[in-house]
Amino acid sequence: MNTYSCRAFLAISLLGIVGILACIRYVDAPVAQAIWEITSSLPKVHGRIQNIPNTLPVLVAIGTATLWLAYATFSGRKGMEPHTGFLKIAAVTIPAAYLAKVFLQDAFGRTNTRFWLKTGGPIEFRWFHPIQNGGFPSGHSLVFTAFLAAVWIYYPRSRPLAVVAVAALGSALLLTSYHFVSDIISGIMCGIYITAAIHHILAPAHPSAD
Repeated sequence: MNTYSCRAFLAISLLGIVGILACIRYVDAPVAQAIWEITSSLPKVHGRIQNIPNTLPVLVAIGTATLWLAYATFSGRKGMEPHTGFLKIAAVTIPAAYLAKVFLQDAFGRTNTRFWLKTGGPIEFRWFHPIQNGGFPSGHSLVFTAFLAAVWIYYPRSRPLAVVAVAALGSALLLTSYHFVSDIISGIMCGIYITAAIHHILAPAHPSAD
């Protein structure tokens, strides 16, 4: 990464941190409350989003196993180098992102969004006091962004699709009242950092697959 890229990365990171802090202070509570009130006024919609199961651990396990199997199958084959590079990075990134999610949610111990909506208690961070279904950062945002960041690196033509996918996921997490805005932004940032770090270590120079 050259000096210009480092400065741009640091500037974007600073803006992201400022945005997260601003959301915690001014945005999270009113947005979550407004969405909850809207969905509560639509019984059929509210009923469908009330008990959505957490399938993230299963998706991580299946995704990681599938990616490693694909990597083992295609590794070394002529003409497959860019694609196998992506498979390797993605296979390492997904479980790493999930482990980071577990640690960070336990470390921050932030009030669960739905618990707050139902009880009206304070939104607070209880450092290193894990709570059930902690939400900061968003695990789904973290894991899926980490994967899509690998797509961004290896498949430049798919970058618009990756951005749309992250935006769609964030919107879904908000509309189902599973996360505050800052949870989602922090998950996206962490996902990007993890993939950038793993890629820097495992494949600092890579050919594009497009």
